[in-house]
Amino acid sequence: MATTVSALATPASAAWAADHQAAPKPASSAPSPLYPNLGNKGYTVDSYDLSMRYQPQDQKAPVAATAVIKAKASEKLSSFTLDAAGLDVTSVTVDGRTAAFAPDAAKEKLSVTPEGPVDKGHQMEVKIAYTVNPQGGGRGWIKTGTKTGFAVAAQPDGAHTVFPCNDIPSNKADFTFHLSVPSDSGDIGVASGLKTGQETKDGYTTYRYKSEHPIATELVQMAVGKYKVVEGPRVDGVPIRDVVPADAGNKFTYALGLTAGQMKWITSPSRLGPFPLETYGILAADTTASQPFDFTGLETQTLTLYKPSYLAGQKEEKLIASHMVHELAHSWFGVSTTPKTWSDNWLSEGHANYYGLVYRYEKGWPSGNGARTMEEAMKIAYEAGNSYRSLYGPVAQPKDEAAIYSNQAYLGGPLALYALQQKVGQEKFHEIETAFLKEYKDKSASTDDYIRVAEQVAGGDVGTFLKDWLYGTTTPAMPGHPDWKPDTLTAQSQDPAKTLAQDPSIKPLLEADTVG
Repeated sequence: MATTVSALATPASAAWAADHQAAPKPASSAPSPLYPNLGNKGYTVDSYDLSMRYQPQDQKAPVAATAVIKAKASEKLSSFTLDAAGLDVTSVTVDGRTAAFAPDAAKEKLSVTPEGPVDKGHQMEVKIAYTVNPQGGGRGWIKTGTKTGFAVAAQPDGAHTVFPCNDIPSNKADFTFHLSVPSDSGDIGVASGLKTGQETKDGYTTYRYKSEHPIATELVQMAVGKYKVVEGPRVDGVPIRDVVPADAGNKFTYALGLTAGQMKWITSPSRLGPFPLETYGILAADTTASQPFDFTGLETQTLTLYKPSYLAGQKEEKLIASHMVHELAHSWFGVSTTPKTWSDNWLSEGHANYYGLVYRYEKGWPSGNGARTMEEAMKIAYEAGNSYRSLYGPVAQPKDEAAIYSNQAYLGGPLALYALQQKVGQEKFHEIETAFLKEYKDKSASTDDYIRVAEQVAGGDVGTFLKDWLYGTTTPAMPGHPDWKPDTLTAQSQDPAKTLAQDPSIKPLLEADTVG
């Protein structure tokens, strides 16, 4: 990825401080600085209604799709754009009237010109018909190898290769899905949310799903293939349902059986509390590709996507549980409360990894380097802190797109949270976490929003403390551990795209629990 931004100074202006005390602002359609070409001005999307008809006999365009988008104009629009790439658009209407359209492959945009201007404040309905090949190279689709069907892995910037959208995390919206498959194919369709119906007509069976909570575009899941739905238990009224390849046998039985216990652990009042979504489960992708997508697991909303090889045949919880709790914790941090921009991604990955590690060490499972407690693990991360800040940028100001999923997000984020917990104590730390989640449930939130909530809950100099940890270019002192010393290396010659799984200096913290 080529786009870069320079590290910014720690925010300290009066305007920044005043904004810290202000009420949360509504989601903006402004582009993210790390993906400046994504996002579109002039409107905010309220809902998407996506229809995908899988027609495998058409190898060039096996998916015929329609996207119905309802969006409210924030200014008078004579034309507007959507993020779109690799989609063969055949028609566009705005409020039922034919609209002119022009794709721009280089900018990954679809320009739309309605028959007449759209007034400010009007909720327009944009209907786009298109075809797409899920195996045609679009980065929002998984690679299925020799298997048929499709599934979505859109994070961070691939949703617009699946459907036209306003592809930024701050513009969450309601979603409805209609997935149609040939009735005699043995395929089924599954998606984020709850199943609301199923109908067979004209040789196709359509599976309908609807989200009860808004979804960021990068967290959408739609899958079609030879799958089966495995109904699990309810935990505090929340249904667990998993989706696995129909021919999987009992390969995933052990791993899937762990979820209920993990949910009971993380939903306890002393941790994150009530589950924030309508359902949860795991989708083991039906694929023969060795690298079907870039992560081990991906927190697509209500249905976490996993590479099948990670879970298949597992018989030891300690080998996979920290990662599973990491993905489960994303239901709160990342999914229910979504980072407002990609610079805020530590709120998602940092929190998910923090709770995954807490679970690991509470269970008494040592890391490959011998660490047996969170304290020991964080000391190792602390000693690499300055190198990661030099290489990837401060925790909340990643240098570029590659740094979003670097060790700074996965370990710098938990380290900052651990520092906060050490400063204010576990009880106050828990108050901050739950207050933040309550205020930003079903919303997007920024780093500054988290700091503001922490200041309100804990008082004192917590705001300044967090600014130093999240925006500082050097690693601050760790409260309660004056003997801890950060490294003095800069690591400028290292590869900025290096991830946790590739980093031998820190990989033993998680062993097989490669993050996602």
